[in-house]
Amino acid sequence: MKGKFSRVLPLGLALICLGAALLAVGCGSSSSRYRFVQASTGVPTNVDLEVDGKNVQTSIGFGQSASYHSSSSGSHKFGVFATGTTTNPYVSSSVSLGSGDTTLLAENAFTAIALAPYKDDNTAPTTGNVKLRIIQAAPTVAGSQQGVDVYVVPTASNYLSLSAQSYDVVVTVRGTQNIINSLTGTYPLTSGQIRTLVILDAATGGGPYGLIELNDLN
Repeated sequence: MKGKFSRVLPLGLALICLGAALLAVGCGSSSSRYRFVQASTGVPTNVDLEVDGKNVQTSIGFGQSASYHSSSSGSHKFGVFATGTTTNPYVSSSVSLGSGDTTLLAENAFTAIALAPYKDDNTAPTTGNVKLRIIQAAPTVAGSQQGVDVYVVPTASNYLSLSAQSYDVVVTVRGTQNIINSLTGTYPLTSGQIRTLVILDAATGGGPYGLIELNDLN
């Protein structure tokens, strides 16, 4: 791969933002949006999502791209069920939604499945720029919880907007330049776009690993 590696930020089991620092979405709005991604490995079926006892999305597969749903802000009860059922949820959790947007990931292996919220910053980038975020949701992508590092080629700086162009995203085992080949990709980004990349295990756990791209804005 050509181009100079520019190290962004160690991830561990966390997330990083490439672009401006996350800013709080403006106060005074009582509306929220959320989207759900099934990233838990070993789940035996597709799943349905219930919010406050109402079915809002059905037959969600592993690593499936997600769209936003509208909601009021405040605490809501989220339940993840085997598709076609309404009892014995795989996971049931109360999540407080603030104003603005939230990504909810079903994470970890099925035996320890949990629902994790990530606050989205969908404030439009400045003219000619983009924002890119990466969430590390793959429990086995690096052994012994070593975590990963992420590089963006050709250029990137922590907490600064990126100019609109194509970027190579390269993921390595943390502290090394040992590239995880299946987690290397090129992403053409045009002015005004915001994207989230989620690192995933295979559906049954372990490799081959993958990246899914979520459309945050534009």
